[in-house]
Amino acid sequence: MKTFRIIRNIFAVPIAALTLSYIGMCIYWICTGCRYGIRTCSIVFIRLLPWMLIASALGVMIVSVRSIRRIRSFKTALEHCRESGADEASEEELDRELERLSGDDEYKKLLKASAMLSCSAFEKCCAELDAIDFSALTPTEEEEYFNMLIYCLLVQGERRRAVETYLLCGHYFKRALARGGTQHIRHTVAMVYYAVGEYDKAERLLIEARMVSDKELRCDCDLYLALCFLRTGRLEAAKNAVISASAGATTSRQQQELEHLKRAVKHSFGRG
Repeated sequence: MKTFRIIRNIFAVPIAALTLSYIGMCIYWICTGCRYGIRTCSIVFIRLLPWMLIASALGVMIVSVRSIRRIRSFKTALEHCRESGADEASEEELDRELERLSGDDEYKKLLKASAMLSCSAFEKCCAELDAIDFSALTPTEEEEYFNMLIYCLLVQGERRRAVETYLLCGHYFKRALARGGTQHIRHTVAMVYYAVGEYDKAERLLIEARMVSDKELRCDCDLYLALCFLRTGRLEAAKNAVISASAGATTSRQQQELEHLKRAVKHSFGRG
């Protein structure tokens, strides 16, 4: 979706300029009684074109600035929602800002589900996903849909349902894993592998997923790496993963999981 919008904006200026110049030429031809031929009209078209390019560029810039402001307002509302734990007031603010964003209804619902996920409001995230018309999503949005669904199921302890869902829609994840820039999906697939006891596969994906600038995602990867190391008896590696996770734990969920892991690692060293 982002790539499409960038390409659309790049071509919007010349296309709009050509269209406006042609319209201006037609208006000139009609207003002068249709007595001029193609040569004169072509000269009018060429003279109008630079001005229409400037006007089109200004128009695109104005629209882009408005869009950037709306995105910033949405991010601010999202931060308020995260700080308050997605209470009624902050969610209403989020909905208002979401309505101001461009995009179709299904895209906005997916964005709302992602917002609820980032607020650790997993039940609300699932409710938003249930309301989406899946047939209206793009291939990338389909991948994000199942990624959020399985993540929510795993976090809520519905391991069997999460694994069954993954087996049914595994081709969406294979498609996502085949390209770059899908670290969050790699993290979710690693969670699935951990849930079924395939710790080596989970570890490999987690190491790939944590190679990002997103501190929250890196922390989540470190937390699961610590679990994998504990399960396979590598206590020193688990301790190092916990220390790494401590530096990036920002959400209350991460803090709770971190405290649990610290106790588990300490207990394991005590037994050793």
